[in-house]
Amino acid sequence: MKGLIYSGLFALMLTTAPAALAQSTNGTQAQLAQTESSMVFNFSAPMITNSGVRGSTHFIRVAVIGMSLENLIISIPSQMEKFNGVRVIDQSGKEVPSKINLSQNRLAIAFDQPVAPGGYLQVEFREVQMKTSNDGILLYGVTGQRVGLRGDIPIGTARIQLPSRS
Repeated sequence: MKGLIYSGLFALMLTTAPAALAQSTNGTQAQLAQTESSMVFNFSAPMITNSGVRGSTHFIRVAVIGMSLENLIISIPSQMEKFNGVRVIDQSGKEVPSKINLSQNRLAIAFDQPVAPGGYLQVEFREVQMKTSNDGILLYGVTGQRVGLRGDIPIGTARIQLPSRS
């Protein structure tokens, strides 16, 4: 008799456990979906929002968030042989007055006036020539200095996928 009761309870547990587990999992997924849809991001520092290639021009777009930027420093990838000029523009397409200095594979851009938060800057490397003609990935490290703070602030790494040339 005990064996019959135990086997009946075991069978009952086997049939109800998956349903309870599925209901629990569905509830958890619904909670996660609700949490993800209500997430709010609050950025308080400059960040890279886009980068890429247009013809022979490489570009890096930096959102100016939080405080004003005094300068940007960009590390030049070792695969880049040379480029013929750098242009910095704002979100309206106007050139941003700045002094540009290249030394030891680092490009320093000092703005004539600090760039106020609320927009973006786009740095364009014009007529880029690569050491090899193969496709690949270039990584540009970007740091900056914000008004009122000492030292470089890491902004991010711009990743540029070179188009294949066959």
